[in-house]
Amino acid sequence: MTRSANPYVELAQAPVETDAEERISRVRAAGRTIPLRTRIILLVVGIAGLGLFVNAVAVSSLMREVSYSRVDQDLETAMNSWARTVELLSSDGDKQGPPSDYYVAKVFPDGSSIIFNDAQSAPDLAETEIGTGPHTVSAAEGSASSTHWRVTASRSGDVITVVGRSLGRESTLLYRLTLVQLVIGVLVLVAITITAFFMVRRSLLPLRQVEETAVRIARGDLDRRVPQWPMSTEVGQLANALNIMLEQLQASILHAQEKEAQMRRFVGDASHELRTPLTSVKGYAELYHSGATRDADWVLSKIGGEAQRMSVLVEDLLALTRAEGQQMDRHPVDLLELSLAVTSSMRAAWPERSINVVNNAGTVPVVEGDPTRLHQVLTNLVNNGLNHGGPDAQVTIDIGTATGQVVVKVRDDGVGMSEEDAAHIFERFYRADVSRSRASGGSGLGLAITKSLVEGHGGTITVSSSPGVGTTFTVTLPALEEH
Repeated sequence: MTRSANPYVELAQAPVETDAEERISRVRAAGRTIPLRTRIILLVVGIAGLGLFVNAVAVSSLMREVSYSRVDQDLETAMNSWARTVELLSSDGDKQGPPSDYYVAKVFPDGSSIIFNDAQSAPDLAETEIGTGPHTVSAAEGSASSTHWRVTASRSGDVITVVGRSLGRESTLLYRLTLVQLVIGVLVLVAITITAFFMVRRSLLPLRQVEETAVRIARGDLDRRVPQWPMSTEVGQLANALNIMLEQLQASILHAQEKEAQMRRFVGDASHELRTPLTSVKGYAELYHSGATRDADWVLSKIGGEAQRMSVLVEDLLALTRAEGQQMDRHPVDLLELSLAVTSSMRAAWPERSINVVNNAGTVPVVEGDPTRLHQVLTNLVNNGLNHGGPDAQVTIDIGTATGQVVVKVRDDGVGMSEEDAAHIFERFYRADVSRSRASGGSGLGLAITKSLVEGHGGTITVSSSPGVGTTFTVTLPALEEH
């Protein structure tokens, strides 16, 4: 499509485009607090981080359970074997330490106790519970290390045996595992962030192009379109829908611009047409008042003629307005019968001219329309041929049918008109012969009214003409379907 070059429209669009750019700038400024790309990346990294955290907690808990289970198994084995026999822990009456990093305490009924422990730390016996199985207790006060202990206590007769094992190795193992998971998690999050940045940027590139297209359209570039992507993707479907919407929007804008331009031309032409007879009326009145003439009857006749011209113009303007905006009173109309009625009326008005009707329709040419408006259409076309075809022009109404249509041709064998005149003949106030049209009192609105009436019936009207050959107006209307 090509854009209208109407200067009025371009001037009217300038503030609109500026306002649109300001609105776009405000929207962009408001949306830059947290861009969509950043939000998506943060969401992906957040979900990944949460997953890694849950995985780390699960792995640490599992390793903790496995490690503690192994320690508990060793404690139960010790409790049921060597830890119950003090003799196994002594040699020639000298105290010996328990194997590895175990802690063993024997508490006798008289309150005395024997403790076997090679470490500088010991479990807090105050937290130890008898008969509950292995459990974790804190280090005793004064211990060299605050590492917790895993202990179990049982009573055999009057002797209480406590077996404990330091959780130093397990704590170190779990700490290293946590540290490794933290390092791996950070590296994974960095990799996910970098990957997500490029993937999201690539995925949102079409939306960026959509935004740029919208900005250019808002600035007045109505021919801009969104690039096409495969329809199998959501972005492709969005682009296709936007392009369809933009086509319709452009057509609407261009149509509105065209209507606005037509309205401006219409107002200008109407003002010009009314100014001419008003100037004449004023001139004749001043001529009489100045004493240049005393023939009042002549002055009044001239003023009456100009008033008649203004009356015709105003009536035609009202008729054009009604043709464009008024609803049609639709009924089945036989165009052959209507053409005969028009011919009869025009023969009475032009008794010396030849006006004929030729029926080439294979069926009854019936359409749904307003009989009065269709009568006006044919009357205007016949009258146009008689007025402008020349004094000897003959007018013929030819009725035919096509697939689902009724075709009415009004042709004359008069002087015809040039191709340039034929291209503008339906425009308001257009006259192929200005001097003769003004002399005959025509307003230049007859064919514009005819075109509006035909289009109001859902039809079309065209013209073909050649100088010295004649002119043919072709009206095509939808045929009434038979039920």
